[in-house]
Amino acid sequence: MAICRFGPTSDVFITEDGSTLECCACKLNNRAIYSTPLRAEMLHHMKDHLGAGHKVPPEVLVELAQTPKW
Repeated sequence: MAICRFGPTSDVFITEDGSTLECCACKLNNRAIYSTPLRAEMLHHMKDHLGAGHKVPPEVLVELAQTPKW
């Protein structure tokens, strides 16, 4: 399931499958996948994207900060 997709307000594409979160075609990772089982790590990774000037929708940060659904 996609948490976030590329678009006019987003430079990131994040998916989750119930056990792993993936930042697909990651601009910080030479377009490779950044993968982690921890929401806190993905939240930190999104903050790295923001620090690099990439667009990350605010609701994605809220979603990652919340208790996981799985």
